[in-house]
Amino acid sequence: MRKALHCTACGAQLSRPLRILSLKDPAVGRPEHEPEKPLSDPGTAYKSYEPIERSYSDQPARLEFAPQYWINPEDLDKSVRWTRKRKRMDGCCGVAGANGPNKLCACGAEIGTHRTDCWTSRVFIPEPAATYWNEES
Repeated sequence: MRKALHCTACGAQLSRPLRILSLKDPAVGRPEHEPEKPLSDPGTAYKSYEPIERSYSDQPARLEFAPQYWINPEDLDKSVRWTRKRKRMDGCCGVAGANGPNKLCACGAEIGTHRTDCWTSRVFIPEPAATYWNEES
């Protein structure tokens, strides 16, 4: 069974159909968090029950929610684009993804966070309220 990510605002398909692996399944190995490398192979996504980052202050980190999906950015539809909000594009050698959603649906809805920085894995994490999954045949 494969699922594709869709925009809650307009229903547009945002990813190709993906095989989703649950990190609760003991048969599924934990992905390697290597800087500048994709967290998953193309065509495969992970459902994690632990956030990709944690805060050690009174305020939670932007991506400190669970469950969350970790998608290879290559699997996003070509219509998905970067935000024009400069603050959300901060990073060292790429985009850190620490300041809120930086990817938009063609309809303009903020759909998730893409990380590409030199100290992060390359990954797209969809916003739960802005996206949903649909089974594809």
